[in-house]
Amino acid sequence: MGLTPDRKHSIQHGAGLFAVFVLLTVAIAIEGDGIEPVEALGVERNVPETSTLTETSVAPAVTTPPTTTPPTALAPTTVPPTTVPPTTLAPTTTTLPRNPVTYESIERIDVIRDFTEFTTQGPSRWRRSIDGLEELTIPSTADGTEQPVFWLPPNGDPDQPVLVVLHSWSSQYTQHAGIPFAMWAQENGWAMIAPEFRGKNDDPDAVGSDLAVQDVADAIDFAVAQDGVDADRVFVVGYSGGGMMALLVAGRHPDKVSAVSAWGPPHDLAMFYDYSARNGLGYWSHIGTACGGDPRTAGPAQDECATRSPSTYLATIREHQIPVFIGQGINDPFVNTDTAGLVFNGLAEPADRLTDDEIDALDRRRVPGETAEAVPVETHFRDRDPDPVFARQSADVLMVYFHAGHELVYNAAARWFASDAHASETDEESTRWREAS
Repeated sequence: MGLTPDRKHSIQHGAGLFAVFVLLTVAIAIEGDGIEPVEALGVERNVPETSTLTETSVAPAVTTPPTTTPPTALAPTTVPPTTVPPTTLAPTTTTLPRNPVTYESIERIDVIRDFTEFTTQGPSRWRRSIDGLEELTIPSTADGTEQPVFWLPPNGDPDQPVLVVLHSWSSQYTQHAGIPFAMWAQENGWAMIAPEFRGKNDDPDAVGSDLAVQDVADAIDFAVAQDGVDADRVFVVGYSGGGMMALLVAGRHPDKVSAVSAWGPPHDLAMFYDYSARNGLGYWSHIGTACGGDPRTAGPAQDECATRSPSTYLATIREHQIPVFIGQGINDPFVNTDTAGLVFNGLAEPADRLTDDEIDALDRRRVPGETAEAVPVETHFRDRDPDPVFARQSADVLMVYFHAGHELVYNAAARWFASDAHASETDEESTRWREAS
């Protein structure tokens, strides 16, 4: 039987109402709360927030435009208000700790340039990328000032490691280059803290000062005091100036640090002053202002730079047997290319140390010895990562040079932290974690 006109009209009207309902539902779902999926953000490239700097106009992460003016005091970095309330975003998904450790969040993020520009910073992208991120301030035990941090609580049982993510020379704690490490920590249920330590290294209160070192130590103390954090697995990672600070904290507070991964770090400020002055870079003015003059000659400025330099504390790191991964691009234009080798020699057993000829080759950006024997150890680099070109291991100290400039390699750092170098053979829970990883 055919449909009557009235019946046909009713059916068409109902279908139209249903279509409108569907369209409204989709529109509401798309509007959402503005939080983008971590998977999509993981490969978002070069999203500026507060930086318009480019790799060609400024040294990646640790430079200012070349200068030929004498060192002058720079205005102190403005610190965010001390009354910033904790802010937690409602998670869009339930993140559960994974065992063994996984790397899905950083699978397609090999180096900084796969994710962002070197010095781009700002809190918005952190908030979009990390569900449950908290913005807090921690009072300095050195001078009482409130220092801001990003804090990601752990999610899992038993207690989880904490990843301490340190900003570079020319950025602050909101530097986007740290976000992939936070994403990876969240993926595995680990805690993460990204502290401010007196802002950019263009102020005497920064540049490895007592105040800056204490800011990181205070952040670690805060983290390990929280429920669900394993105080015996405090992993510190830093790039450039952040790598310098990672080594400084390990050397000055070896009881607070379990392992360090440092990438392209200045390790001796007098040496770095000389290198940047000879190569027309701007770091020398920051160092001269912080240390009170030219540190290349004996005197108070040289002594002050020694106090602020990781090279002064490498023996302490070695004595406490803190595992260290030191990585550097063989074509690094902004930090002396023999730096990783010099750090390695300061930490390695005497029989494993590089020769003067090998250090000299690295200083000239050349791979020492025979290429076939240049990488005889596990580097934790993957096929997608820049190629390792020279590597050495001594006990718990790993040095890797790779085919790049001033860079870090996310997966290599993450996989090294999750390796068996940091689990105590005498601790049953740590042993289980090592075997699962």
